[in-house]
Order: sequence, then C-alpha cells, then structure tokens
Amino acid sequence: MVTLEELKIKCREFKESEGRASFYNLAFEIKDKYPLQATIIILATWNAGRFRFFMSDSKNLCKLKNNLTTCEPLFRELKDKEFKTVNFDDLADKIKEIYSTLSEVKGVEYTGASKVFHLFCPNLIVMWDSYIRNEYMKKKYEIQYGIRIRNDPPTPEDFLNFQKLMQKIFGHIEWNEKEKPFTKAIDEYNYVVFTLPKLKNKKD
Repeated sequence: MVTLEELKIKCREFKESEGRASFYNLAFEIKDKYPLQATIIILATWNAGRFRFFMSDSKNLCKLKNNLTTCEPLFRELKDKEFKTVNFDDLADKIKEIYSTLSEVKGVEYTGASKVFHLFCPNLIVMWDSYIRNEYMKKKYEIQYGIRIRNDPPTPEDFLNFQKLMQKIFGHIEWNEKEKPFTKAIDEYNYVVFTLPKLKNKKD
C-alpha cells in the first residue's frame, strides 16, 4: 500500500527530475481566460511525442477548438467533483464522453486527452501516459482490485476504469497540500515510478 510519505517522496523526486513543471503552472494560470492556449501549452510540453502530428495540419487546431467548446459544459459540471469521494460510476457517461471527444483529435489522442481533461477538472482526473497505462494493464491489478484496463489503444471505458483503479490504490491517503491537487500528486508518483525509468532506459 502506498503511504502518504512515499507519495511525498516521489513528488519531490519529480520536482528534482522534471523541468516542465512551470509550463503546467502557466497553463493553469490562463486556462479560464484562454482555454485553447492553455491546452496547447499542456500538449506541447506533456504530449510532445504526438504534438508534432497535431502541428502537421491546421485543421487539427480547428477541431481541437471545436471539441473543447463541446466539452466545456461538461467540464463545468465536473470541475468541482473530488477524486477521493466521487462515485465514478455516477459520472461514467460524462467522463467517457469528454475523453472520447478529446482523444479523437489527431495529436491529442489517448495520453493528451487525459492531460487536457485534468487541466479543466484537476480535482477529479488523474492523467496517464503509455508507460503508466501499460503498468496498470497488468493482470495483478485486476486480481487485487477487481478493475482492469484491457485495451491498447485504450477506450473511454478503460480511461474510466483507470480513474476507479487510482481511487482504489490511492484513495486512503489524506492529502492536504493546497498547492498541488491530489490527482497531480498521484500522476507524479506514477511518472517517477513507472515512466521515468523507461525514459532513462531509452536514452542509455
């Protein structure tokens, strides 16, 4: 079981190893007034591998703008929901609709959709990337928690199940640090434990 102290240690390691944190903060500062620009900042820094495909065609920018507009009423409905206490089954249709709408944009897709969703619902949504997703697809998590992410590429149902799984694994922790959403702390833990070692191995 992950403890509060372990979570804080991984967050410190994240801060020491990652130079992109300031871009995350910048996106949050402007998201209410400039949602499209904030989204671009998040995608360019935290979904960089796919962002080049987004940049390849100006139609992708138009589609992203339109899809953000489509999601905006749902973002408003969900933005005050709390990860620790919410029943994700009650929000299943809305979560899957948002994730599906965002992920259909070329260059946003499966990882980027989680980042953008978190940007507008930071107290509810835990982000993922392919390394994190591949870890939690392992059978052992289904055995221990009764929840499994089954598909690669993932479906909106898989994304919903990931949120449920994160709640099962981390929901016991009492997180009281106001400067960082609990969901972001979980993402930093996952990044340090699962993503960072894979990235280092690729560079070696």
